[in-house]
Amino acid sequence: MRNALTERQRQVLNFLKEHVSEKGYPPTMREVAQKLGIKWTKGVEKHFHALEKKGYIKRSSGARTLEIEGFSRGRSVPVIGTIAAGKPILAEENIERTLTLDKDLAPWKDTYLLKVEGDSMKEAGILDGDYVLVRPQPTAEKGEIVAALIQDDATVKYFSSEGNRIVLRSANPDFEDIILNGDDEFKILGKVMLVLRVKK
Repeated sequence: MRNALTERQRQVLNFLKEHVSEKGYPPTMREVAQKLGIKWTKGVEKHFHALEKKGYIKRSSGARTLEIEGFSRGRSVPVIGTIAAGKPILAEENIERTLTLDKDLAPWKDTYLLKVEGDSMKEAGILDGDYVLVRPQPTAEKGEIVAALIQDDATVKYFSSEGNRIVLRSANPDFEDIILNGDDEFKILGKVMLVLRVKK
């Protein structure tokens, strides 16, 4: 049996449910604070923590990666826009919005979506405007499709290595391989698990 909620905790939980019902994704802490007249987002964080401890919600790292227990089979997955230098990938300022996916499509923790720009991966079935679901991991096997960060730019490519060099290959003969040496600022963000195409 779950622990009883305070009146304020109940208000927060009800607003979470209303927001998910109307928009398909949960509100940010700032939105909760504005709606309920809570002065600081730290106060909202305290209520979120209490709701999580009492078993009403589950959270992952990220501004909107929150699930309401027993409320929906959907998982709120953040869509990453511009990646701010030096910030964690799921920092709130990186998140443009969220999409709600069935948990069967996105069963992995802390996944996120990147919107693809350009057609460098079109022969892999990844087109301009598609979303790729990324499962965070720091390494990859040869031939896997990864999301990678080169300096401050995210890209989606086939991963390969040749000796001490990293090679990021396109799936389009019009694009050259990206060859990186040990001195280059490079990081694997994760493995591409799924491609989503939104009908226009």
